[in-house]
Amino acid sequence: MNVDKKDDGRVPATSGAGSGSGHSPVLYLVLLLMVLVGIRLVFIFTLNLSDDEAYYWQYARHLSLSYYEHPPLVAWSNYLMMRLLGSTAYAVRMSALLYSIGDSILVWLIAARILHDRMKAFLSVLALNVIPAYAIGGLMMLPDAPLGFFWLLTVYFLMKVFMDDRGRYWYAAGVALGLDMLSKYHSIFVPISALFFMIVSKEDRKWFKDVRPYVATVIALTIFSPVIVWNVRHRFESLGFELVSRNPNFHISLNKFFTFLGSQLGLVSPLVFFLVVYAVYYGFRTYWKGLPEEDGAPASRKGYLFLSAFAAPIVLFFFATGFIVDSKPNWALMGYIPGVILSVQLSYGMYGKGWFRKYLWAGWSLALLFTLLIHVQLYYPLIPMRPADADLTNDLYGWHTAGRAVMDAYRGLAKEGPTFLFTHKYQLSSQLAFNAPGQPQVYTSNSTGDSYHDWGLNVTPALRGWNAVYVNDNSFRIDPYRHFRCREWEELPRIRIYRHGRYARTFYIYTCRGFEGIIGP
Repeated sequence: MNVDKKDDGRVPATSGAGSGSGHSPVLYLVLLLMVLVGIRLVFIFTLNLSDDEAYYWQYARHLSLSYYEHPPLVAWSNYLMMRLLGSTAYAVRMSALLYSIGDSILVWLIAARILHDRMKAFLSVLALNVIPAYAIGGLMMLPDAPLGFFWLLTVYFLMKVFMDDRGRYWYAAGVALGLDMLSKYHSIFVPISALFFMIVSKEDRKWFKDVRPYVATVIALTIFSPVIVWNVRHRFESLGFELVSRNPNFHISLNKFFTFLGSQLGLVSPLVFFLVVYAVYYGFRTYWKGLPEEDGAPASRKGYLFLSAFAAPIVLFFFATGFIVDSKPNWALMGYIPGVILSVQLSYGMYGKGWFRKYLWAGWSLALLFTLLIHVQLYYPLIPMRPADADLTNDLYGWHTAGRAVMDAYRGLAKEGPTFLFTHKYQLSSQLAFNAPGQPQVYTSNSTGDSYHDWGLNVTPALRGWNAVYVNDNSFRIDPYRHFRCREWEELPRIRIYRHGRYARTFYIYTCRGFEGIIGP
């Protein structure tokens, strides 16, 4: 394989399967993206929103500079699509589809540049979309959707800076980072990773003396400024939530660590997880020890360092804090994407080893099986789980039926006087608001811990004397008689939901004449 001595970012134009040149890998990529779009459109148009998606739909109904839990880009994306397509589930999820396709294109561009091989770039995209977490993530509109896209866009521009020595891309990186910061607070790991890379890579320490990285920082902070303004106005509620409210049980616990580890093994799939983690180590080892690439590929050792530098910090941080806080399963996922690219490079070099070849096929086959099972489970409860609320796919079902029953009760009470709808969880309130006919506003009795208190949708003494309809389900079951005072309660017939003959969930609906308030702890 002939390679220019200067590392100028061009994919070699030589022929042969090993180089991955020609049009075949590009065609494979286009076909893969077409298949992904087709599959995801089916899910987008046929499945109800998840609890969190319904909550971020509520974000879009209450546009703001920022929100209690997250920056605003998920809300702004939802609002734009809802203006174009209506207040529907497919409108909410359309942004997720677009972001996920963008993710795949950016992974292709990054892998093709660093590995100098279009076939390896295609395999990187394929591998990413086989991993359960990323395959399912392409269906759901959560803050992680814009986070992932703008994270990778920032990494792409930084790659142009570090790998191609094109300083003008600092400005583009600043814009992309600002948008990433508007997506989710986890974006802080992008500048941390860039700083780490600049310290380790001797030739890139020169950027500390260049004004452009600092200008890029100012650009990013300027774009992020709506979140700063919102937090100043709300006494830094988000900071309190992220550091305190989200982690009430702050203590060292092996159980917490192994719970987080188990979640990573499930989301990435067990064998692929260890392959990706080793690939990140392989990237560092190749750079620091000056080892030659194992398959003779022209990918530079600096490129390996670049990928590992954007993988390790976020993964190591959440594994370290996993001993003391209840880390969410998705928090470290962005760190595995560079590891996936490195795992493709590693696999080319080690594929000739029999044991590794078996491990590779077993690992990716298991990952594909996990992904297929999850997609099937969304429609058909192939894997029975007990209790029923252990199956998170059940959360997608039954809300249209419950919403109609709630609105029937609401209309009856509204004839007698002022009436409101409420639950005790933001998940329930958001799902009811989205699925009930007319998409009414729904209150929550939870006074803190979500954005409802910022929207004026908390149950307050101002509602005393009103009639009410209260809803909960088997996942968030409480006894309303012990938590709320009411002059006259009536429990309506329970609504049991079945999927293909299997019990999925139960909704509990109560009418209240003369609401008198919340019973304190």
